Amino acid sequence: MTERPLTESRETRRRAILDSAVRVFAEHGFFAARIRDIAAGAGVAEGTIYLYFEGKDDLLLTAFREKVNEFVASVRDVMAAGLPFQERLARFVELQFQSIEADPPLATVLLLESRQSSKFYGGAVRDVLKTYAQAIDGLLGTGMERGEVRGDVSVPLARRMLIGALEEVELEWLLGERSRPLVPMAAAFAATFCRGIAPAG
Repeated sequence: MTERPLTESRETRRRAILDSAVRVFAEHGFFAARIRDIAAGAGVAEGTIYLYFEGKDDLLLTAFREKVNEFVASVRDVMAAGLPFQERLARFVELQFQSIEADPPLATVLLLESRQSSKFYGGAVRDVLKTYAQAIDGLLGTGMERGEVRGDVSVPLARRMLIGALEEVELEWLLGERSRPLVPMAAAFAATFCRGIAPAG
């Protein structure tokens, strides 16, 4: 097949390969996905894939790491804002829901297909998951410092509960008809979560 011009930057080609991999993984599933289909979608020869990535696992885990890092970077301003805890949490949830709705194929890869890689639980994404967890811990921690979250709340436990609840809502949307938008649910989601960790009175 004819490749795109060699004058195209390496990063642009790398991104095209990664984007194609996400589409193929979402459509066919990780195990059924073929490198030749990824190459065709990116407009490169099959062998070119291996100049940029080691194989399917590397493609899958790279997509996961880069997307999570991009999301964490996008919410830094929210984390640092002087808004009340519930408003900051609602904005955090809204931004995450927006990212899911904006790119369902990528969300499918992140939430479902990424776990199919045998390397996922071997530490390949440990650092980026830690970065995501730290962002949530920071949000909860500042809420606690300002007296908006009870002092006896376990931050690690509250974080796990928040992540679990977010994934449940997102997976239900992804696997369902997607007729009800996620973003308008963010404020109610945050309010419900806050009721469980707010100071008494």
